[in-house]
Amino acid sequence: MKTQLLSLLLMAGLPAIQAQTEVPVGFLWHVNIDSSNFWLAGSVHVGQKDLYPLPEVYTKAYRQADHVIFELKDDAETLEEMIFTYAKKDILEEGQYLNNYLSQESKEILSVLFKGKEEKLSRYYEYEGWLLNMAISGMKYNLIGYDPELSVDKYFHDLALADQKPVYGLEQLETQLKLFDFDAPVENQVQIIEAALGQAKTQARNDQAIIDAYYNQDAEAFREAFLTLLDLKNPQRKVIYDLVFVNRNKVWVEKLIDLSKTQPGSYFMLVGSGHYFGPDNLIELLEKEGYQVTPYNTLAN
Repeated sequence: MKTQLLSLLLMAGLPAIQAQTEVPVGFLWHVNIDSSNFWLAGSVHVGQKDLYPLPEVYTKAYRQADHVIFELKDDAETLEEMIFTYAKKDILEEGQYLNNYLSQESKEILSVLFKGKEEKLSRYYEYEGWLLNMAISGMKYNLIGYDPELSVDKYFHDLALADQKPVYGLEQLETQLKLFDFDAPVENQVQIIEAALGQAKTQARNDQAIIDAYYNQDAEAFREAFLTLLDLKNPQRKVIYDLVFVNRNKVWVEKLIDLSKTQPGSYFMLVGSGHYFGPDNLIELLEKEGYQVTPYNTLAN
């Protein structure tokens, strides 16, 4: 179940292929909530250097906002240290470091995933397996040419920092980490990690349809591929989907409504694209609250 959960979390935002500027806008919407304007954008959590600059329509939406909202408030470097601080409860004795138990084949795969980041990998070895397993979920896209350190989230967070725009987070880091955290004997931890490594390239390739749809700005193709991968007819998968998406979507909508009342203004919100599709997505939940959400294609004109 943890492997499925990690995969679904990454499906909330996936890597793009190539920069597009003259295509219909598929992952940008606008909504008025009380006296506040919100531009709702879908993000991808990994990327490539040649994907930037992003399509101008998204930058225009960002420029029109006075405030920026992300899933998490802090920048990537701060979040990394916060993750290790959270994981201190699960630090291992030196003789129990994970690299003492992993197979040579698994270590070779990890060396590819963390090429140029060997010190970071060594650090992961010092903690219980959920932390390394979480890292593998993002780093596996390196096997098909994408880097989680070049995410769209980071791109806009850097812009907001440079422009000194106020930044808000929809949830605390601990909320996300608890979705990954698990407690198991070291033998089981190693089995989970090695299973994730064995499936890493296949899973990354399986996401190709979603990747294509995202960067082609084809929302309908994204929806179809996304729901196919979710397989919500499977009760276990539905439980995971509710944990990863629905429960968080409901909390986020409440926060947007509260923010519109307590701090009225204009906002650019960037979250994983998967949160805009599937049952009880952000758009559906906002419409249930009586707000009209429209594709913001006028920004392209």
